[in-house]
Amino acid sequence: IDSLVSKNLDIFNAVIGVDTTQGDFHWSGAAGITDADQKKAMTVDTPIFIASITKMYTSASTMILEEQGRLSLDDPISKYLPEELIDGLHRYKGQDYTDQLQVYHLISQTSGLPDYFMDKPKGGKSIFDRLVVDNDLAWDLEEVVAIAKNDLSPKFPPEPQAQKKSGKSAYYADTNYQLLGAVVESVAQKPLQEVFADLIVDPLNLSSTYLFGYGEPQMAADGPPADIYYKTWPLHINKAMTSFGPDGGMVSNIEDSLKFLRYYLEGKFFTNPVTLERMKNWKKIFFPLQYGLGLMRFKLPRIFSPFSPSPELIGHSGSTSAFLFYSESDQIYISGTLNQIENQGRPFRVILKFIKLVNEGLS
Repeated sequence: IDSLVSKNLDIFNAVIGVDTTQGDFHWSGAAGITDADQKKAMTVDTPIFIASITKMYTSASTMILEEQGRLSLDDPISKYLPEELIDGLHRYKGQDYTDQLQVYHLISQTSGLPDYFMDKPKGGKSIFDRLVVDNDLAWDLEEVVAIAKNDLSPKFPPEPQAQKKSGKSAYYADTNYQLLGAVVESVAQKPLQEVFADLIVDPLNLSSTYLFGYGEPQMAADGPPADIYYKTWPLHINKAMTSFGPDGGMVSNIEDSLKFLRYYLEGKFFTNPVTLERMKNWKKIFFPLQYGLGLMRFKLPRIFSPFSPSPELIGHSGSTSAFLFYSESDQIYISGTLNQIENQGRPFRVILKFIKLVNEGLS
């Protein structure tokens, strides 16, 4: 981990933790500086932005609410979201599919809705481009929906009911989880940060995990999250990190994240074992990743490593090079971040290298 920072000119801080299923090995380490200005040393306790790993919190909350009988994935989103908000949300090739959108489509990335964050409007910049090149900015759900309606176009109609188990129609869009977060708030009748606290953070006693912009007590105790970078530029985008909310706004640390992942993939959030299995209904999003219900699956084809097949990883990654995955074949949980937006493939190479190192050490 020291060499990650010293040998890569665009990695200024990194933290990684690994744990085994049997509990016979646990290690965490950090390198670099947390703050480009203060030069404070990165530690294993430093809070980090976990970016889209947040979707695991949103999806877990959704599935818990379904088990409690408070919603169904088959419910139309119109049951929970105002008509004036979603009217005309999904128009594809002259047909309006908005009334076909279900909670299922949001959690599984099969709505066909465009990605308000990464997709570029014709002749314009995406929000991502504006953030990394221009300045910090804030947005809310109404603006997200307006962008999806007016500036972008859906990719395909919502996945038909008959294809839910076998279909391949998935498009990774943060828009889905902005809407899903609003559904969760509508069902629970409380703000998302309170839902996360009630269903996940407090039951697991996660000491450094909170929704950014709503966790000032934790921030005061642990300090602010480590800086994230785009290439060699530190990004000071607190407005944006607050705006991400259900699709990417969580802060955590290594130990909290490992505890959360273990609890999640052992099915302890859910009363019915079938719930977790339903969440592993994989659909292709972009090579070599597949998506279930708020979970990612990473698996390289055998041709890429014929003599030493790469393990299947289940969990989630984030745009800040944050990662949280479990390798069942190796019985290893791994969590961390490189806090770098550029080079999204690098975290997976780091994960595979660390798993190899742990296996060599244990053997």
